[in-house]
Amino acid sequence: MHDTAFQIGSLAMNIYADLRTDSILEVGSQAVNGSLRDNALPTTRYVGLDIAEGEGVDIVVEPNKPFPVESDSFDLVIASSVFEHDPFFWVTFLEMCRATKDGGYIYVNAPSNGAVHRYPQDNWRFYPDSGRALAKWAVSQGMAVTLIESFIARRDKDTWNDFVAVFRKGRITKTLPKVFIHEHVACTDVITWKSKDIFNPSELTEDLVLLAEAVERARSAEEHFAGASKQLESSEREAVELKAQLERAEDERQRNLAEAGELTSKLNLKQSELRQRQEEIEQTRSELAQARIRLAEQEAALSAQVARSESLGKQLASTEGDLKKAKDTVSKSERRIAELVSSLRNAKSACHDLEKRLAAHFHETATLSRIILEREQSVANEFEKTRRLREFYDAVLSQPRWWSLLSRSRRSRLQTERLRRLGLFDANSYLASNPDVAAAGEDPVHHYLHHGIDEQRKI
Repeated sequence: MHDTAFQIGSLAMNIYADLRTDSILEVGSQAVNGSLRDNALPTTRYVGLDIAEGEGVDIVVEPNKPFPVESDSFDLVIASSVFEHDPFFWVTFLEMCRATKDGGYIYVNAPSNGAVHRYPQDNWRFYPDSGRALAKWAVSQGMAVTLIESFIARRDKDTWNDFVAVFRKGRITKTLPKVFIHEHVACTDVITWKSKDIFNPSELTEDLVLLAEAVERARSAEEHFAGASKQLESSEREAVELKAQLERAEDERQRNLAEAGELTSKLNLKQSELRQRQEEIEQTRSELAQARIRLAEQEAALSAQVARSESLGKQLASTEGDLKKAKDTVSKSERRIAELVSSLRNAKSACHDLEKRLAAHFHETATLSRIILEREQSVANEFEKTRRLREFYDAVLSQPRWWSLLSRSRRSRLQTERLRRLGLFDANSYLASNPDVAAAGEDPVHHYLHHGIDEQRKI
């Protein structure tokens, strides 16, 4: 069963049946890539019928043979992805109508396009008017059947376009559903029981529309290729002309190189002569600098001898004064040492007082640190609680729109399973870890959101 067949079949079951109490007969019920039986509730009387035994098959029947079920015994009879394989689908349709209660519904989903897929054979495709034809066929055979809605569904991830039709057995009354499948599905060629007009008609199937778009893209690509070829030819002509210009420029460059070579030779000769003259000048400058250095050394030696003679006289005069100053300095140093000893005693006493105040401050700091850590842990717990509640809220808001059509208990089970798949909450694990909640019979999600998250219970 492909994606849109399962999605549309699920909508049909929830719109045209009360899954809590109704009885449903599925024709072609063997589970192949999924089964519509997954939408049924434990209280739904669900019977599966097919031509061979397998998963989901309760009754086996031969093709073109009456169904071994009582007439007027089911509220909804469905056949999804079956009629294309059935060599006698018109006979099967009459049997589906016979098995339906008066006021019940018949649902048919069959491909309107696609490749051959034998299971075990592939016989038919169904177009927009097929629903009206089936209704007329049933009426001609004495069945009071009315086409309620039919349409061609757009494909999703797979390649199939589904023909979908819903029929009602018996007279049309005011008890028809308030919503219809085609209102929740992207589709074309919509036909309803209350209008002769076809809404959103399309003469081309989606395959042909896609093929036309592909042909148009191919034509555009050919035009682009033709334009590119012309541009390439023009570019080749420009390249030939540029090559000729380059050859002429190369000849001119070679001539300029020859002239430059002659000028370079002359320049090198002049530079050699100039370097020789510069070497001679530098040698003369070096000899003059050495002579100046020797003269300066001699003047410095003479000045040093004069300075030493004057210094010896001054040193002798100042020696007596320095001796007197040294005695005064020793006396002052002794007084200073006494003052420093007194200051050291005072400093030790102050240091002892500071140690006491430091110990008291350290104890106060430790107490404040512990309070801050406790406050940070409390904030972290509140943040985790807020994050968990936001994830629950996002999961609830992102539920599919068609869930609103389900019963409250069915939505609750689907929501609980969705939370488990998203890794947000496992109800069974929560009850196992918290036997007091299980013993009280409380809903695990409700208990966790109102009590467990504050009590930091594990999920």
